[in-house]
Formats: sequence, structure tokens, C-alpha cells
Amino acid sequence: MLAAALATALTGSLLTATPARAATPTADQQWAQVQQLVGAIKGRWTTPAYANSITRTMPDTALLGNGDIGVTSGGGVGYKTFYISKGDFWIGTQSPSLIALGSVTITPATGAENSANLAIGATATASSSHPSFPPSRAVNGNWGAGYEGWVSNVGKPQTLNLDLGSAKTFKRYILKHDAAARPNESANTSKDWTLSVSTDGQNYTTVDTVTGNNLPTTDRTFAPVTARYLRLHLAEPTQATTPDSINNPRARIGQFELYDTEGPTQPTDPFLEEQNILKGDVETSMTIGGQPVSMKTWTGADDNIVVTQIRSLGSHTVRLQARTSTGSVDARGGLTSTSGVSGDSVWATRTTLAAPRWTTRASLATRVIGGQVIGSPTANGPAGQIVFDLPAGETVNIVTGVAGGGQNPADPAPAALALAGAQTGATVDALYDAHLDWWKQYWLKSYVDLDDDVLEKFYYGQLYLLGSSLREGKTASGLYGIWATSDFPQWGGDMHLNYNWQANYYGVYSSNRADLALPYYDLVADFLPEARRRAKEDLVRVKPDYITPRFPSGGVPGGVLFPVGISPFGATSDNNYHQQVVNGLFTVTQHIAYWDYTRDREFLAMTAYPVMKEVAEFFEHYLEWDKAAKQYNLYSGPHEGIWAKNSSPDIGMLKLLLTKTIEASELLKADKEKRPVWKQILKHLPPAPTIVHNGKTVFALADPGTVSDGRDIRPGDNTINLEFIHPGEQMGITSPEADRQIAIDTIDAMNSWGQENSFPKIFLQAARVGYPAQTLIDRLKTQINNRMAGNLRITDGNHGLEKAGTIEAVNNMLVQSFDGTVKVFPVWPVGKNGSFVKLREKGGLVISSEISAGRVTYVDITSEAGGDVKLVNPWGQKVRIIRVGTKQVSYDSGNTIEFSTKEGSTYNITPV
Repeated sequence: MLAAALATALTGSLLTATPARAATPTADQQWAQVQQLVGAIKGRWTTPAYANSITRTMPDTALLGNGDIGVTSGGGVGYKTFYISKGDFWIGTQSPSLIALGSVTITPATGAENSANLAIGATATASSSHPSFPPSRAVNGNWGAGYEGWVSNVGKPQTLNLDLGSAKTFKRYILKHDAAARPNESANTSKDWTLSVSTDGQNYTTVDTVTGNNLPTTDRTFAPVTARYLRLHLAEPTQATTPDSINNPRARIGQFELYDTEGPTQPTDPFLEEQNILKGDVETSMTIGGQPVSMKTWTGADDNIVVTQIRSLGSHTVRLQARTSTGSVDARGGLTSTSGVSGDSVWATRTTLAAPRWTTRASLATRVIGGQVIGSPTANGPAGQIVFDLPAGETVNIVTGVAGGGQNPADPAPAALALAGAQTGATVDALYDAHLDWWKQYWLKSYVDLDDDVLEKFYYGQLYLLGSSLREGKTASGLYGIWATSDFPQWGGDMHLNYNWQANYYGVYSSNRADLALPYYDLVADFLPEARRRAKEDLVRVKPDYITPRFPSGGVPGGVLFPVGISPFGATSDNNYHQQVVNGLFTVTQHIAYWDYTRDREFLAMTAYPVMKEVAEFFEHYLEWDKAAKQYNLYSGPHEGIWAKNSSPDIGMLKLLLTKTIEASELLKADKEKRPVWKQILKHLPPAPTIVHNGKTVFALADPGTVSDGRDIRPGDNTINLEFIHPGEQMGITSPEADRQIAIDTIDAMNSWGQENSFPKIFLQAARVGYPAQTLIDRLKTQINNRMAGNLRITDGNHGLEKAGTIEAVNNMLVQSFDGTVKVFPVWPVGKNGSFVKLREKGGLVISSEISAGRVTYVDITSEAGGDVKLVNPWGQKVRIIRVGTKQVSYDSGNTIEFSTKEGSTYNITPV
């Protein structure tokens, strides 16, 4: 909206006596710059390995999403799979979890010429199988990193049998053993086996014998044979190198592949897949059924539609099959999957069984638009299939509607069928245009030019993941976004409240995308009734020996108390406290941030202030008054599982909360009688604790000598001792230099740049206190280069979307405000060029600026709420301030430029 308003204002300014000198690019210039900056950044893969597409954390393959449905790219040699998940598809067990929904797989139709893997879809039986890992998993084509296929019961030998459905000629097979998908499980690699074939299922001939294998993937060829049945007899199913593999041997075949051509394992045909973040789609070039094709896959912006558009680049018609199924290759027991046919569409539904909290179900419905459908669609078990011909040079759209999720929904299949059934070639084109426009408007909300390809790749990659996984009115995404390809995401993929979940949102406000945080507040609101109960009844569980003497009832009279992990619909996912009461403080920091950056009074009154009051009320009861020291003390755990007096993050965030609660009370003219209490507490809270470490004063975790494990500071661990800076907002770029130097010395003492929890913390905290700019950038780039996956996410073994919080660090290098004063390019290397357009700062300010050849060329500020603006003078000389479209305005000069603004007006500031 600013772009349009600014363009209008600029036009109007030409008619005035004093023309404006605004340097913010025009709307057209902005879009041209965005296309140049963002369009160059893509995830890119040149082999169809799809490593870590099936995962219990966050996938590493191409990702799509519209805030409600997530799409994860997968597949293999000669076939393509898109795994579909839904952000509100949570199983309602005692510890709720996000779970997988299903997939759409495109393969050559059975019997098609030049079909790649002949074993896909074969009927598989076995001598025995684990209930969760039946033999069909070895021939479903869904193999990927972390995948477990067929797993037998304990015992040896074991046998896997395949029925191909009809006689086929083949001369090569590939076995992917357990270690191929799970490298640490080399002891489970099959050692000795024979492969036999039969035409009648009774009389078998051995075609290959293997002894002493220790390779995770076995690729074998033999003289061509024609047969319908195969038998893999595993005499030694393990390496027998560990106690478990000796005493409890199980056969484990991740995937059995069968071919009528010789190797190599990887295809010789060219393959390219790109995650195009500018357009929000995935583009794939591959060979399928012997013909080259290009695919473009995307989700509807507002409709839960997934479209894969396949265009033939070959010279012959290819017969393909679209298979829509529900479930996961890493599935829980007890869920049901059903499927069916409705006209020219197939549907598949996944349902959880009755659970303590709720039952949920969700459906996929698929139809093919274009090409020539062969016969009628079919369905059996968890899947429906549509076979179709794709003529040379033509295009087919595979359209999948997604419906359901939430608590106790009605049968969602009709809604999914209606979504798919409503589509035509024309509506698909219109949906794609709307999808492109959504992403265009998203990128135009703000953008930066960092004069650094690595930083820009990180920055825009994280914004893409946030834009894909969060939308107003949808269920907030948790630790790993909305992409679930397993039923067992770590920690249930929940909302961890001692920084992890909040970190997802750290950068959305300054990036001028505060709307991405709206689902957060909805989910917190759903949990408030339970948080109130916990404050009154469950506080004793935080630390019984401390709580019971103080609060014999087991709780406090009012306020809210949060466990470490919550989930949608008011549920608890991780019912632990780890001796911490900080979860409520972490939670409310994001309510405060939205208010600070937007100055949205309706949000303050209706959403933020009520929660702020309740968190404050808890601490009114919980704090201890130390009469001798004339201060309040707070006992809690700065780290999980420890105990200390005046935990640094707790005290810092409590100061922020009380400051903002008092401010809100005055603005809203509410709770006047409470203000003296809040002011009294705020006045008598202790300062951030410090110690001397290696001869330098540094910030400690808590009051020295009170930390239960004896460590006042933990070098190498994550920078919890600096969370009073952020998200506690107790120190910033204009704070006294001596205080900031202590923070810089603390950062150096901690040296936590590579610690996995620290990624969304230390870079941001360093920027806030003015850490040396080039060193900060170098440290950040080292982590990006070492940890970035192909889909642009930052990886480690436990965390996911929280890494996007470091967007805030980049924004803070470009512009910051603290205690009402704005500074542009506060942490920027000397001589480095850079610019930003429409970043947002506290006070409802939207700011654009540029630095070139070491000199700031302009600062434009739009004041959405009005009021006074204070700007550190970036020139050290007199300036001209023009209210765009009107006239020059006066200001107070000095090191800080101060002037009054009118709500909704834009001000151009340039040196004289």
C-alpha cells in the first residue's frame, strides 16, 4: 500500500512550490529491483536423490505452501512424488502432534514402454513383518533419507516375495539396505542372500547369489530373464556386528528396484529441479516413461489446491499414472486410510482413531485436466489411480484438492472433490495468476539490497519459508513449519515456548510483514484458559520444594502459567516446565513486538493488553520482596533443569512487559489502579547480572553464585545470558557505550556462533549492541555456508523454522531503533553499499534508505501513527526534511534530528 500511496504523493508533490526530493524507488522500480534480487535466488537440484524428504524434522527438498497446505518434493529415478501436509492436521493424543497427510505420485503406467522401476506397485509378501513396516513399503517408490521399508520380525532367514502382476523381462536389481537411508545403521545391512525367479509362483530358479555384502546399496545385473514372481531369500539379514544385530536379527530392505536396463544407479537422462521463490513454485525437468517432460507445481494462494502441470518435451505419447494416497512411509499405527472414485476424480482420506482430545481427518482428491484419460479411475486401500496419455508437445494439469483437518471434522472428501472438480484449464490459469500476484505483493512489502549474494540468499530464502507456512486465519505453524512427511516429528512439531516458537517471528515485524504473526496470537488465545488453570493449580510442579512453602495451594491466585510445549486447539504437547516460569514472558514478547512496530491500537486493546496483564499478574504474586536489598527477586531456571536467583532473561523480559503494560494502560485509560503496583515492581527489579570472566566484565545467567550447577556463564552454549537484550529489549544501539562493550565482551566470551540454539539469538543480539560489522557478517556467512540446505533452510539435527529469526539480525544491521531513536546503517561495514525499502521500525515507522560509497543518500520515513520522530543524523550536518506532497518541515538539530509527524505522512530527509 505504501508503494501506491507514495507514487500518488510524488505526483502531487510536483504541483507544489517546493518539490519533494524523495529517493524511495517508484512502484515500478521497486518491482524491477525485487525481480532482480529475488528472482536470482533458487533452490536447485541436479539429481533425483531427494535426500531428507522423509524426515522427522524439516525437509531439505523443495517446499511449497500457502499457510495451510504444505508440499514437499520427493520421488526417485523416473517418477515424481509430492508429499502433501496440512497445518491443522494434528493427532489428538495425550501429546498432540502434526502428522503427514498423503502424496501424489506420477509414474509411468504399469506396462508402459521404457518403464523405469518395474517393481513399483508389485504385490509384496514376506515370511514375517513388523506391523508398522509391511513388505509393500519395499516397492512403493517412496524411499528417501531416514526411510525404513520392509522390516521383518526377529529371526532368520527371512524372505521377501514379489508378484509383478504379469511376466516382465529384467536383468538388473537394486537393493537399498537400511544404511542407505540411515547411515548410522550399518549393522542392519543385509549380508547373504539369493534372488530367485518363477513364471508360475511354484518353481523357482536362482539368478543371483550374494555373500559377504557390506554395501548400503547393492546394484546387481545378470542375464535377462522373463518372470512374474521373484523371491529374495535373506540367509544373513544383518552384519552381526553389534549385540542387537546378533541377538535380534531382522531383515530390513528399504527398497527393492527392478530394471530391464543396465546401470548406472543414477539416471543418465538430465534432471533439474528448482524451487523458484520469486514465483512460489517448483519447476522440474526429468525423463519419465522414456520421454522428457517439464513440470511446474504450485499451491493456490487462497484455495487449497495443488497443481502439477506436466508438459511433454518428447516425440512420442507417454502413458502415465497419477496415484493419490494418504499415509506416510514413517507412519503411526492405528490410523485408517480409505479411498474411492467419484466421476473422473479419485479421493483418499486419512482418519485418526478416537483419541483423548479429538479425532481428525483430511482428504485429497485428484483429477487430470487435459491429455487422454485411459479407462476409468480406480481405487483400492489408501490410494486412487488415474491412468492417462500425455501426447508429444501437450500439457496436462494434475489438480488435487485438499480439505479437512482441525477438531472432529465431518467427512472432508466431498469438499476436496468439489475443489478439484471445479477446476478447468481456464480456472487453473486464473489460480496461477492469483498465486503469482500474491507472491508479488508479498515481496513488495519490503526488500533489501545487501551487496552480498550469500546474505541475500539466506535473507530471501527465510522470508520464502515464512510466507509459505504462515497466513492470517490459518493454524500457526510450529517448530518445522507446515511440512510433515512423517507421523513422528520431533517434539510433535509443537510450539516450544522457551524461545523456539517465538524465534520464527523475530524478523517478521521489521520486515514489514507483521501479519504473518497473527496466527500466533490466535493459538496463544486458545491456550489461555488452560494457562490460567495452571497458574492456580500446577505451579507446584515447577519446583515443589520451592513452591510448596510459598504457595501451599500449589499455585497463585491469578495470572497465567505456560508449560514448555503447547499445540493448536488449546492443547498441551510437552507437559513440562523444566524449573522455568519464563514461558509466559517469552510468549508475550511477540504481542508487545506487534504493538511496538505497528502501533495498532485495536490490536493492543483487544489482543495484546489482556495477555500482558495476565502475565504481569502472575509475577505480581510470584516475585519475592527482599526488604534488606529493597528489590524484588525472581527464582527460575535460565537454562532448562537448573535453578537460579534473578535469571537474566526472566528479569529482562519482565522489565519489558511491565514497561509496555504501563504504557498500554495509560493509552487505553484502563486499570489505573494497577499502575502503581506495576511501577513499584519495575522500579525495584535488579539490573542484569554480571561477573568477571577472564579479566573482563560480562553478563551472567543469573546472580553470581546462585546458579544450581555452579556455572554463572556457559561459554560455547547459546546466549541465554543476553536474552535481556533480545527479546527483552533492555539494551540497543543507542545505549551507553560502556554497557554495549560489556555485551560485546560477553559475545566474545561465549563464542557461540556455531551453537545450534544460538543461530536466531547471537547474531541479532550482536547487531543490537553494535558488534564490529564486518566480523559479524563474516561469522554469519560462515554459518550460512556450512548449514544451508538446498531448499535454503538452515539445518541442524533438531531445529527448523526458528532459523528464520536471524532475518532480524540482518534488518538490524540496516536500521534500528532503541528508546525512541532511529539509526540507519548502524552496523554496516565502512565502504560497503546497501539499501533497504520499507523496513519497519518501532513506533509504526516504515523506513527506506541507501548507503553508497560510504555515504547515506537519503532517509524516507512514513509515520503510520503520527507523533515525534528522532533520527540519529547520518550526515553530521544540516538536513532538509520535506513532508512528501506538501512542504518543508522544521526540526530540532544536533546529533539527533527531531521532528513532529502527521499520521500517514511520508518524510524525505536529505543533507543540505
